[in-house]
Formats: sequence, C-alpha cells, structure tokens
Amino acid sequence: MPKKRAVVVALHSEGYSLREIASKVGGGATPSSIRKLCKRFQERNVVTIAPGKGRKVCTSDKTDRRIARLALKNRKATANEINLALQDSCVNVLSRSVRRRLFNAGLRARIPRERPYLNDKQRKKRLAWAREHLEWTKDDWKKSFVERRNENFHIQQ
Repeated sequence: MPKKRAVVVALHSEGYSLREIASKVGGGATPSSIRKLCKRFQERNVVTIAPGKGRKVCTSDKTDRRIARLALKNRKATANEINLALQDSCVNVLSRSVRRRLFNAGLRARIPRERPYLNDKQRKKRLAWAREHLEWTKDDWKKSFVERRNENFHIQQ
C-alpha cells in the first residue's frame, strides 16, 4: 500500500491530473482520494496515515488503583463483585473494564487450587498436638527447633 501511495505522489509531482493518476493506479482509487493523499504529503511530507488516538479511558488512575486494591483485599472476588463495590461509591464502569484494569495491573484470573480436606483422624491428631504444645514457652520452641535441625543435619550426612 505505501508503494502505491508513493507512486501516486510521484505521478502528481510529474504533473498528471487526478483522474489520470486514478486510472493508472487503479484498485478503486478515486480522484478525491488521490487529492487527499497529495494534500497530506504536501502538509506532512509522509504518505502514511497518522495513527489514531483511540478511545478515552473510562477510569482515572485513582479508580484503577482502587480496583487493584479491592482485588488484592479479597483475592477470590470476581470482576462483577468489584464492579458492585465501585458502584456503591458512584463509579459506573463495565465489568469488562474492571477485568482489563486488573490485567493491566498484573492481576491475572486464576482458579484457586483445591486443598485436600482433613479426615477425622487427622483432625484429632492435630488437636492433640496443639493441646500438648499449648503451654510451651519461647525457649521450648527454640530448643525444639534446634533439636530438629540437628536431627535433619545428622540424617543428611
């Protein structure tokens, strides 16, 4: 496409009329499109189209930070739930916008991993262990930690 535009500009500088250029280039080129291209080349000295500015962002930086903070506060909250929390404070955005802001903040949607549930036997063992160690002091815990570390050290050697 840029080659075709360069040809149009070259033909125009050689003195061809807009209709003649349109018929030589072909491909549905009209004299008005040729005129616009030549005018753009005279103004900016480029044959490419300027990039668009895109749509305005519907949220402010402050709202973006708030969306990320709400997501971090409740890791299992969905975009719809975060959106409802925003609507309570009169911020109206789409859930899709919330998802986009979370993605831009580096918060990707993940399904939390299932933990295996404890059976009755395991629960009773944990409770018994907790009751045994309920009265332990800091020194008891330090001593236990040092003993375990030494045991592991001897096993590894």
